[in-house]
Amino acid sequence: MKIILNLTFLILLPFAAISQSLSDAKTYQKAIELAQERQKPLLLIINVKPSDEMAAKIKPNQAIKEDDVINKMKANFIVFEANFADTVMRKIISTYKITNFPSFLFMHTNQDLFYKDFGYSSDKSKYLTMMDKALLMSKEESMTTLAKAHEANKTDIQILKQLINLRKKNGITDNSELIEDYVNMLKVGDFNDYETVLFILEAGPQLDGNAYKFSRTNLAIFNKIYQQEPLDKRVAINNAIIMNSYNAAVKEKNINKAYQVANFVRGTWNSNRDKGEKAFETRMLAYYNAVRDTTSYFRSAISFYDRHYMKLSADSIKKLDKKNKAEDLEKMRRQMPDNSNRKMASKEKIDSLLRLNPTQKVTRTEMTFTAVTATNQYSNELNNIAYKFYQTGTKNINHLSKAMIWSKRAIELDPKSSYYDTLAHIYYAMGIYNEALVTQKIAMDLAKKENVNADYVLRAGQAYEKMKNKTL
Repeated sequence: MKIILNLTFLILLPFAAISQSLSDAKTYQKAIELAQERQKPLLLIINVKPSDEMAAKIKPNQAIKEDDVINKMKANFIVFEANFADTVMRKIISTYKITNFPSFLFMHTNQDLFYKDFGYSSDKSKYLTMMDKALLMSKEESMTTLAKAHEANKTDIQILKQLINLRKKNGITDNSELIEDYVNMLKVGDFNDYETVLFILEAGPQLDGNAYKFSRTNLAIFNKIYQQEPLDKRVAINNAIIMNSYNAAVKEKNINKAYQVANFVRGTWNSNRDKGEKAFETRMLAYYNAVRDTTSYFRSAISFYDRHYMKLSADSIKKLDKKNKAEDLEKMRRQMPDNSNRKMASKEKIDSLLRLNPTQKVTRTEMTFTAVTATNQYSNELNNIAYKFYQTGTKNINHLSKAMIWSKRAIELDPKSSYYDTLAHIYYAMGIYNEALVTQKIAMDLAKKENVNADYVLRAGQAYEKMKNKTL
C-alpha cells in the first residue's frame, strides 16, 4: 500500500557520532540469532544518521565507548545499531511508539521489549545505570509469557491486567481486544471506580465496543478523568481510541465505524468548530484512501483541498501558517511534562533523512520536526495530496490537472526540491514530457543546494534519466 507519513520527532543532541560500530552482527536478523544462541538479551540502538556536513560538526560521543561501559554492554547483551530509516526498524518504531532518538531498546531473544531508554550523554553513569535497570527488568515476566498465561486461563483478571499494563509500559497502545475481555469480567459497580475507568480508557478501547460504552456508565467519573488528568495523558488516551477504532474500520472496511471515528475526532476540537470540521474530513479522506475507495477519495479530496487550501492567497496562507505553527508548538510544549532540558534538532540538521526513491512506487515520507523551522504546513499538505493523486496511478486528466494545480501552489509557497520532484512526476503522468524534464532538472539542482541526503540526489537523477527515456 502506498501511503504518506507525517512524523513528528524529538531528536536529542548530540546525534551520537560514534566513530566505530558497537554492533555484534551485520544484520538485525543475525543479531537476533546470536542472542538466541548465546541466551543473552538484545540491545537495539536506533539512531538518526546526520548528513556528512552535520556529522563533521558534531562532537563524537565518547562516554558510551569507555571501557567499563563497553565491557558491561558486551558481557550482558548482544548489541545491534540501526538507522531509524531502515525498513525493519520502522515496524519496531511503530509497534513500540518510539519517538525519541537515539533510542536504546532492550529485548528478550523472542524480540519482546522489556526496557527502553533514549538519549546520549557525556556521563558514562547514564549507560551503566541504564544497563543495571535493564538487567533487573529482564528478570520480570515477558509479554509472551503473560500472553500465554492469559490464553491458558482467560478468567484470571489479574494476569490480564498485568499483560495490558506491560504492553502499555512498552509503548503498545492497541489493547482494544484485551480490554474487552477485561471489561467482561467486571461487575456493574466496578465502573464507579475512578482507577478502573482510567485503566479502561488508557487501553484504547474501540468506540463501538463494550469497553468504551461501559467506561461512560458513570459520566461524573468519565468527565472527571478528562478534567483532571494531565493533558499529555488525555491526549494519549484520545489518540489510542482514535487509532485503534480507525484501524479496525479500515480492516473491516466499515464506513459507519469510520464515520464514528471522524465524529469523535471532530469532538476533540469542541473549542474550534472550523478545525473540528477539517479534522472530520481529513479522517474520512484517510479512510477512503486506505480502503481504496477511489471514487469517494477523489471527489472528497478535490472538494476539501480546494475549499481549505486554494481560496486563500499565498500571502494569507503564509500568515495563517505562521499562526498555526505557533499554536501547534505551544500545544506540543504543554503536552510534554518536562522538556526544558531537551535539545531539539532543526529541520536543516536532518533534512530528507527519509526521502525515498521517487522513481519507485513506495512509501513517500515528509517529515515535520518540532522546531521553529517546521515545514510549511500548507505547502507540505498540498504537495502530499498532489503526490497521492499521482500514486494512485490515475490516468484521469481532470484528477491529474487538479494535482498539478495543488503542486504548483505548494511550490509557490515553498519552492523546495521535493515539491518540484512531485510536479515533474505529475507532468510525466500527464504526458507533458518536456515540462517534466525541465522541472525534474530544477528538483535535482535544488537538492544539491539544500544539503539533502546524497542518495536522494542520486535517485532524482535516475528519475530524470527514466523520464528522458520514457521508462518511468
